[in-house]
Amino acid sequence: MYKLNYQTAIHPDCGKVVEIHKDIIMTPFYTEKFCDELVKLSKFYNNKFTPYIGYQNDLTNKKSDDSPWDTLFFSRTSHFLFEEFCAHYQKHLCPMLEKHFFPEAISGWFSPMIIKYSRKGQHVDLHNDTSRFTLNVKLNTNFTGCHLEFPRQNWNNKKLPKGWCMIWPGRVTHPHKAHPLKSGTKYTLSSWTHPIPWEQNQMGGSIFRNVQPTT
Repeated sequence: MYKLNYQTAIHPDCGKVVEIHKDIIMTPFYTEKFCDELVKLSKFYNNKFTPYIGYQNDLTNKKSDDSPWDTLFFSRTSHFLFEEFCAHYQKHLCPMLEKHFFPEAISGWFSPMIIKYSRKGQHVDLHNDTSRFTLNVKLNTNFTGCHLEFPRQNWNNKKLPKGWCMIWPGRVTHPHKAHPLKSGTKYTLSSWTHPIPWEQNQMGGSIFRNVQPTT
């Protein structure tokens, strides 16, 4: 098992230094050192990355064999890492979200995932997320292409520093896409909050958990 010390993770300016562009909130989230540790963890668990989705060919009505990205869920590496992430989010980000949007508590999180783009040309078509809020953290910068773009907001994350996160409403207003990877390997941490409060008996066989972090 690859062990991480989450006490070294939280950027001292998380939730204190804040930039907002058309309801995209940006703030330091992880230290650069911890970003490097998450990339090392990703390489250690490289065989646990799985294709997340496959695009469907409109002509053949079949899914492509290639996935726009590969995914490693926190819950596949350490449940404690998952819980520490949720506590971090609740303490440093929730007050900021409640102040900017509305005073309604986040009801839970899907398991955060490390997204890897490693094959030239990998990209994500324009889409919306099924979440109340989506968070992305830039974990490395030694790649080209594959930047995230929000056409309606006329904004992209090319200049977002390593370790900073961006948070936006997942549904309707913020469609986004990832441009094709040109070189290198891109690692991003992504997290979705639950779109609505889920009851335990309504979860069925879903892959996410409702973690209630300690304060």
